[in-house]
Order: sequence, then C-alpha cells, then structure tokens
Amino acid sequence: MTSPAIKLPGAVVTLQDEHRYMNLLLVTLEEQLETSDLSAPEEYFLMQDIVRYLHEYPDAVHHPTEDLLFDKLVRRKPDARKDVARLRRDHDKLRVNTAELLQSLDKAAAEHTPESAESVGVELNEYIRRLRRHMRFEETHLFPSAVQCLAHKDWQAIETRLSTVEDPLFGKAVASDYRVLYEYFANRANTLSRGATRIGFLQLDSMIVGADAIETGIAEMIEMLQRHTASLVQESRDTVRKTFSGDGFGSALVAQGSFVGFVGKKGVHVGLDAAGIYLRTLKNVIRPLWNSRS
Repeated sequence: MTSPAIKLPGAVVTLQDEHRYMNLLLVTLEEQLETSDLSAPEEYFLMQDIVRYLHEYPDAVHHPTEDLLFDKLVRRKPDARKDVARLRRDHDKLRVNTAELLQSLDKAAAEHTPESAESVGVELNEYIRRLRRHMRFEETHLFPSAVQCLAHKDWQAIETRLSTVEDPLFGKAVASDYRVLYEYFANRANTLSRGATRIGFLQLDSMIVGADAIETGIAEMIEMLQRHTASLVQESRDTVRKTFSGDGFGSALVAQGSFVGFVGKKGVHVGLDAAGIYLRTLKNVIRPLWNSRS
C-alpha cells in the first residue's frame, strides 16, 4: 500500500514550476552552444534573450521570493540558518553572474571571433552548472523543511509576494520583449508534436527492446512530475507499476498512453515537458534499431 502524497503549498508548487522553466532555458543554452559555431551576431540572439530573462525575472522576483521563504524558515527552524546563509550568498552571486554573462554575450556578439565565442561558452557552462546545483539544493533541503515547518500565514505572505509580478515569459501574458523566445518554444513544441504523430503509437512496441532507455525516460518523467500536484505524482507511480507489471506489451502501451493523456490535462507547460521526455526516450530507443538496419 502506497503512502498518501503530501499536498504541497501553492507557493512551493510555483517556485518548483519556475525551477522547471529555468532548467528548460538552461537546456536550450546548452543546445545552442552545441549546435551553433557562434560566428555571426544573430547566433547569439536566442542566448541573449534567455540570459536577459534570467536576469530580469528569476534574479529580480524568484530569488527574492525564496529569500522571504528562507526568512520565515529560519524563524521556525533556527538550525536551518547555515543552509539559508549559503543560498542567500548564491542568490547574490547568481545575480552578479547573470549581469556579467549578459555583458559577455553582448561583447561576443559584437566581436564574433573564435576567442570570444570560446570565452563566453566557458562562462555559460559554469553558470549553468552553478544554477542547477543551487536549484537542486533548494529542492532537496530547504523546500521540504519549509513544507514541514511553515504556518499557513507564512505561506500566505509568500504567495502574495509571488502574485505581485507576472512572469513575462511563462506567465499568463507574454511580454513583447520575449515574444521571439516564446515563439521559439512554441514552434519547437509543434515540431515535436508533428514528429510524434508521424511515428504513431503503434510503433511503440519497439520501445520494449530498449529497457534501459525506457527506465531512464520514466525516471526523468517522474522527476519532472514531482514538481507538480500530488495527483500527478500518484498517477506517475501507478503508470510505472502498470508498465512493469508483466501483463504484456499492450498493457504497457495502454498505461503510457493513458498517462500522456492525464498529463496533457494539467496544462500546456506540463504537457510540453512530458512530450519532450517522451520523445527523447522514443528517439533513444529507435536510434539503435535504425542503426542496426543500415
């Protein structure tokens, strides 16, 4: 019998969602570094928009909101003071790093030389590593402590702080400054959706031969879903159980299809994440099959 899932406060769900969005942007930065030779100014545009967003929203709104959460946590749990101090220092350093990185990108775009491209690539990779490590520590140490210790009035104050500024990229309305970046992700999601339709669900039988890839994909899916509502977490557990129950390929495919439909109802952002994980898993399974035929 599984233990009941804990219903997370709305503020924690929002902060975790924002971590997910930030990680999506970090993945995109990594992809740009891998696929672009950065020999022309226009190859920097997308990265400049991403870093500018990270400076204008996470640095200015997300991190100060976390600081408010940390203040309240220290009052309720004084022994968290050391971890809170570490994360506050991280916030200060990240704010400076993001501003410096934006300047470096502007300079590299103006110079567009191999030396400047290499230099900004090193800066970007270090920034990505630092921000991911920071978010991981918050989610594994500080957020769980806050869920256990903070009172209802604490969460109300934090949620009020979150509601004062609308996210200009992932919020209800996209700011004009981020329209190009938003359309990039919208077009990317549309391409993934068309690709999935062409492949077709009947071809998913081939996934069975890639057990390692499937296991990795499900683990990634679960990790993503843990940042959402308790119902999504419970549904993912049920899907994993049904997928590996030994009832056959058909049952596994039905479970996966049902799960994708369930996730889609939770919103466009959740659906995009799930589709990305799903298609990456499918690609990792199909690639060796195609290679073996060639």
